[in-house]
Amino acid sequence: MTAVAFCALAACGAVTRWRIAAVLPRPLATLLVNIIGAFLLAALVNSQGASDVAVGVGGIGALTTFSTVVDDLGTLWAIRRWHAVAYGTVTIVFGVGAAWIGLQIR
Repeated sequence: MTAVAFCALAACGAVTRWRIAAVLPRPLATLLVNIIGAFLLAALVNSQGASDVAVGVGGIGALTTFSTVVDDLGTLWAIRRWHAVAYGTVTIVFGVGAAWIGLQIR
C-alpha cells in the first residue's frame, strides 16, 4: 500500500507544481512551491508512520524542486546578478522560515 501511495502522491506533487508553474511566472512559481514544501516537510519531520514517509518523500518531494532553483539562479545571474543574489537570499530565508514554522506545529 505504501508504494501505491508513494506513486500516487508523487504524481499529485508533480502535477501541482506543473499547475502552479502554469499560473505563476518563474521564478515566483519555483519560490512558492519550495516554500510550501519546506513548511510541509518540516511539519512531517516527527512523523514515524510509513504513510507520512510516502507523503513527505513522494508528494512533497515531487512538489519541490532544487534543479529549477539552480536554473532560475543561472538565468537571473546572466540578466542581472543582483536579481540572482536577491532570489537566492529570499529562497533561503523564506524556506528556512517556513520550515521553522512547520516545526512549531508538532
